[in-house]
This record gives sequence, C-alpha cells and structure tokens, in this order.
Amino acid sequence: MTIQSNKSKLLLALAAASFAFPAFADGIVGAGHYAPAIANIRDLTVPDQAGFIYEQYNFYYTSDTLVTSSGKDINADLSSAGIAPLILWVTDWEVLGARYSFYFNPVLLSNDFDGEEDQGLGDLYIQPLWLSWLNMNHDVTLGVGVYAPVGDDDVTLDMWTTQFQLAGYYYMMEQATALMLAATYEFHGEVDETGVTPGDHLTIEYGWSQYLTQQFEVGIRGYSQWQMESDDLPSSLNNLNQLLGTDIGNKSEVHGVGIQAAYWLNSQWNLAFNYSKEYKAESRFEGEMYSLNLTYMMN
Repeated sequence: MTIQSNKSKLLLALAAASFAFPAFADGIVGAGHYAPAIANIRDLTVPDQAGFIYEQYNFYYTSDTLVTSSGKDINADLSSAGIAPLILWVTDWEVLGARYSFYFNPVLLSNDFDGEEDQGLGDLYIQPLWLSWLNMNHDVTLGVGVYAPVGDDDVTLDMWTTQFQLAGYYYMMEQATALMLAATYEFHGEVDETGVTPGDHLTIEYGWSQYLTQQFEVGIRGYSQWQMESDDLPSSLNNLNQLLGTDIGNKSEVHGVGIQAAYWLNSQWNLAFNYSKEYKAESRFEGEMYSLNLTYMMN
C-alpha cells in the first residue's frame, strides 16, 4: 500500500467518523441525492391514463473501488440496499396543455462501508409538479421536486436538494419502440452537521426500449453524472486537505451502461429487472447497480 492510499484510507475513516457516512454521502464521495439506473427506462414519463400508480424500487449498489481525482483506485468496500416505494397520482387536469401529476418517494436504506453497517429511513423526495406533453410520436416531461432531509441520522444526506428533470421520448412502431434522453439537475443546500455545501450535479440518461411482445420489454441504457463545481468546504476540511495532501470535496463524475428486461404479468402488474455497470469514475466510488422493480396500475 502506498503513502497516498494510506492517506486516503485515513481520510475516509475520518469522514466516516465525522459525517455519519451514508452510502452516497455528498462532500465525501461525490454523489448527490439522485441515483440514475434504478428506475425503468420508460419511468421518466407520465402514464397516459389518469389514476393511482404504485411503484416499488428495490435496489442494490456495490463497489470495491474508490477512484481519486487523479484516477487512482483505492480498495474500499461499499454496498447499499434500498426499498423505495413511489406513490403517484395522474390527474385529469391540464396545465399549459400538459397532463399534470405528482408523487412522493420515501426510501428505506441499509448501508455497509468496510464492515460498518447503518440502516434507517432515508431522505424523502416529493415532486409536486410533473407535466407531460404526449402524442403518438413523442413525449416531453418536466418534473420539479425537492429532497427533504428527514432521514435517520446514519443514512440521511442532511441537506435539502431541489431537482429539475426534463425528459424526452421518441416513439416508433406504434410506441413499441422508445428512445429516451433525460437531463436531471440538482441544487444542493448546506449540510447542517458539517457546514459543507456540495456542488450541484447534472445527470444525463439515455436509453432504448423495445417491446418484443405486448408483454415483454427489453432495453439498453446509459448515464453520465457530473458534479458541476467543487464543494464549498469549511475551514476545518480545507485545513485537513492541506495537512493530508488530499482533495475531499473535489468535483466528481461517473459513467455507466446497463440493460433492462420487463414483463407485464397482466394489465395491472409489471416486473422489471435493471443492471448497470459503471466504467469510469472520478472522486467517487465506481461499482454496479441492480434493481428489481414492481409496478401496480389501478384500472
């Protein structure tokens, strides 16, 4: 083990002790609230029928590599499992010619960092505004929401985040084929306990979805996530960086690709599996994401 990796291990240990290290702790490992590759490829659009929809995201993220800003790999085992029910109501109302809907999305987390386990209720996402302009050939959606830091101490990110998401779909073969492109931007507030104000994040997602039958869907997806500026650190962390020669709070990025398979059991129930592999990261973990998602649509 080199001197630099020893320093980085020490920094991670200090971060874990000082920040109640959650799985995607911003200001420590570069990620924000929004995690791409969990939702299904077509989930970024509002369903075309009014009514109640329940979707349960069951996900598992694992990594044994923390990548520094210089591209050096550090051995550090991280895993995070979660259950995130999404409660959606699609209304009959129109706003600016678009269908209006809203939802909220709590999450229950279980994190393990180098054998140190934390569990509890994570931060709550509320999206009071979700608009969709849909026709047979394309669909454009706009969502605005907020993450409230109401989670348990060991898993909360301890900051407010405002999120804007713009997604577009292009349909072919009577909507059996869908091409997706989406942009998500996060504005972060200050972490109360540490005084860190994380840099904003931009996530670009893209995908191809194809129904092979009326019930069976396959897809290919990818994403890139960038931290737009370095974290605004308090003097204590700036001094720690100088002392250890580290770069905690540096701008981060990650890129990944994956696959999806989904099946409609009947007109109301859908089961979908997603897998994504991260292939490039900087100033954050690089790993794999699995999700098994259940959808119920009330007719």
